[in-house]
Amino acid sequence: MEYSNNALKYLKKAEPKLRERMHLLADILMHEPVPAKHYDVLKLSGSDGYYRIRLSSHRVQYFVDWDNKKIQILDVERRDENTYRG
Repeated sequence: MEYSNNALKYLKKAEPKLRERMHLLADILMHEPVPAKHYDVLKLSGSDGYYRIRLSSHRVQYFVDWDNKKIQILDVERRDENTYRG
């Protein structure tokens, strides 16, 4: 499991409850890279291996490298009314 600099920076400032949820999510992702039974997971269109998970009021974007069996957390951001507007 790897974290991008953006994700680490956000989590460092985040409240302890979110960090605890992220730790649990990381444990689950290690065993099940697309945990659709546990979370709202969406494969991002136009790219292979990129996914989004809704984690309470946050969105976690991550990449699954299926060949090398690695997962990288790319970004963690707070969701609001403008999150999904294009």
